Amino acid sequence: MNSLNERAWFTLVDNDEMLEELNITLTHLPCGTRVYDAGIQSKGSLEAGLLMAAAGTSDLAVIDIKLDGSFGLPWPSVQLTSNYPFEACYLSQAAHWPVRIGKFTAMGSGPACLLNRDLGLQQAYNFEEKSDYAVLVLESRSFPDDDVCIQLASTCQVPPDRLALIVAPTASLAGTVQIAARSVETGLHKLHQLGVDLRTIRQGMGTCPIAPPGSDDLAALGTTNDMMLFASQVWLQVEGISESNLQEIASQVPSSTSPSYGKPFLEILKQAGDFYNIDPGLFAPAEVTLVNASSARVHHSGSVDTARLYQVLHG
Repeated sequence: MNSLNERAWFTLVDNDEMLEELNITLTHLPCGTRVYDAGIQSKGSLEAGLLMAAAGTSDLAVIDIKLDGSFGLPWPSVQLTSNYPFEACYLSQAAHWPVRIGKFTAMGSGPACLLNRDLGLQQAYNFEEKSDYAVLVLESRSFPDDDVCIQLASTCQVPPDRLALIVAPTASLAGTVQIAARSVETGLHKLHQLGVDLRTIRQGMGTCPIAPPGSDDLAALGTTNDMMLFASQVWLQVEGISESNLQEIASQVPSSTSPSYGKPFLEILKQAGDFYNIDPGLFAPAEVTLVNASSARVHHSGSVDTARLYQVLHG
């Protein structure tokens, strides 16, 4: 397997000829960094969100949008499948990097997080990532300038012209799609919180409805999280964990096991006062199925909360 950053780099570059159709604008900054605007000044699209998700998972997942009527009305969901869920959805896709450089702020994800030694991801999992390229997915309404990109490249220990950024606001169409593509990542995040070695996860599949896009990023922060907490479904094949432990783990994964569960996310955030004061156990899929790869035994917990989802969609 090529380095995760190299895979993500060529995922973006190979789509350069399609950018106009995707409503993405590519800017080459004076320092050489490639900045893909998927929703700040550009319109973006559903497919732009899929490209963000593909780059964010280092092209180690199959990601599609499907339309179904599971909540009583036609609604699009993102479905992700990966044979490498640990590498694709945790090491690459998780938003490990809160970027703060001068006035520029963003939530950073993508394989470039592995090249930021301060985050400690490689050491924590004894995973080696060496790359001449760096790819970072940024959730932000601001466009990174030359100084920001030079500092990001320096942190990743790559030349600025080997850094690629793909950016979209939370409330943009592409932004809501790439967030909905994080169902498996959210499941792995909860398993990590429960002390599970994520390298035991052999296969992953998940689905999550796309939140309605809009102009208000704070409102979108609420609805994207509500969609994940109330409606995402995750299926994982696990190897190397005993049957009794697997059943206990499954029972603790769903978001509904958190004492914070039940209220709209923005209300929870307001009461907590700060994002990092929220119970980390809340950030989990609504429903999970764990399959023991050795015994084929199935362990299931949680359910889609249709009533609360209806409130999210209709107010």
